[in-house]
Amino acid sequence: MAFYHADAIVIRTREYGEADKLLTLFAREKGKLEVIAKGARKPASKQRGGTQLFTYADFLIYKGKTLDLINQVHPKESFGHIWKDFDRNIAGTAMAELLDAATIREQPEPQVFVLFLSFLFLLEGIDPYLAQAAFSLRLMRLLGYLPDIGACLDCGESSPEKQYVLDAETGGILCLPCLGTRQGSGLGAGSLALMRQLLKTDLEKLDRLRWNSKMKEEVLQGLCFYCEGRFGRRLKAWRQGRQLRND
Repeated sequence: MAFYHADAIVIRTREYGEADKLLTLFAREKGKLEVIAKGARKPASKQRGGTQLFTYADFLIYKGKTLDLINQVHPKESFGHIWKDFDRNIAGTAMAELLDAATIREQPEPQVFVLFLSFLFLLEGIDPYLAQAAFSLRLMRLLGYLPDIGACLDCGESSPEKQYVLDAETGGILCLPCLGTRQGSGLGAGSLALMRQLLKTDLEKLDRLRWNSKMKEEVLQGLCFYCEGRFGRRLKAWRQGRQLRND
């Protein structure tokens, strides 16, 4: 029988059959994996606690013909601070959704694994939406999708008086006159400056950065539209999070 270990984090869970779960794991050495947790939805299941979203664990997995099956799971961290706080849960779910959308199955990305794990811990003591934005930018930098946010890619201007839009087609920002008839979410100079700081600032100093409600809305909405365009997938958690924050 073919078994393998995966040092991994649960980034997505779905119901499968009557009592099983279909899990998406992101593993340190193996990248994204799809596995079945048999009976994990039963109240008495030994795997129930180790197959929750965000759980970081050592998984022993059996290599199946179609889908692999979890044989054992030994949790290392459940990130209770994310589950106990509404905003941290929204931000953590959005980060996991983007990680799922931006990566392909069984493509090892150890640096991405470390980045995501670091931000799950970071969510305990930082504005969760600031962490969401910082993670998204750094993830795209690691994967080669980071937008050029220095100046308008068409006219080359970077005026503080102008509004800009993150444009997935060009891979950077365009000022509104250069955007033409295409749609996008506007970014002011302050929001763009903050995004640059989110990329440069050490993780342990991110909590020193400040933004107002306008900048928060601009940055998160702009990143949502950009990532949806880049990865060809509607980011439900990002959109639901925006609606819940604005209610």
